[in-house]
Amino acid sequence: MKVLVTGITGTTGRRVAESLVARGVGVRALVRDLERGKMATLGIAVELVLGDFERPESVLSAARGCDGMYLVSVDGPRQIKNETTAARLAFEAGIRHIVKLSSSDAGQRPYNWSLAHHAIEKSIADLNVGYSFLRPHYFMHNFLSLLKVDPAGVVSLEAPAGSGAIGAVDDFDIGECAAELLAGNQPLGAHALLTGPENITFERVASALGTATNDKINYVDLDPVRYSETTGKDNPESAADVAEVYREVRDGTMAVQSHEVERITGNRPRSIEQFALANVDAIKSAIASALR
Repeated sequence: MKVLVTGITGTTGRRVAESLVARGVGVRALVRDLERGKMATLGIAVELVLGDFERPESVLSAARGCDGMYLVSVDGPRQIKNETTAARLAFEAGIRHIVKLSSSDAGQRPYNWSLAHHAIEKSIADLNVGYSFLRPHYFMHNFLSLLKVDPAGVVSLEAPAGSGAIGAVDDFDIGECAAELLAGNQPLGAHALLTGPENITFERVASALGTATNDKINYVDLDPVRYSETTGKDNPESAADVAEVYREVRDGTMAVQSHEVERITGNRPRSIEQFALANVDAIKSAIASALR
């Protein structure tokens, strides 16, 4: 059995590949840069093939001989076209199960990524192919981008989230779910909402990251208006959507739970403390980057 994995250099692709290989499944990874692909897959026995979504013929070639596919791409204006085309070509090449990384709010909110994921899901569902849509609620890895360091060297985790909680999930558990479904060739024919074992506040996140790295990390609750003004200048395309997500966190509507990780894998998802301990180097790297 062989699975085509896209996004191997991203946050979930490597996790999926690791989990598949551990299950004895062959992995073929589609990469745009062979050197980056080699670095991203160090220690994993995978086959690297050169190609990308902008060259459909390369996707078709990579998909031939594979039984399943893990589909993920970056958010952006070409996401719908790239993923729907890749899924269609994979089906034409003989793939019979596509696991797509989606979003917890696909089709449920007016955010750009929500609309895009919904459109892609619909396109795949219309194919005569087995499918499983994994909808992580929030990536624990995203917390690292919120780390800041002031001139005095004080580390903080900053967000306009108030005391609200969110059902964040570890990339590790996303990889485990995708690998379990692909290895068993058991398409859900539906979506699965993926969360961690409990809803967590940003204050608890700061504490967990600090404990794991032996640093004192405080949570700083940013002013929502000032946050919107600042991010609007830096990233006008998605700033309003991101600010709205934080409003939902403050209001409590992002505190959602599911048991899909355990149902699919048989294992309880990782807590924020387990995530932090498993990603000490990444947390320290994020802190070091925030010093610059």
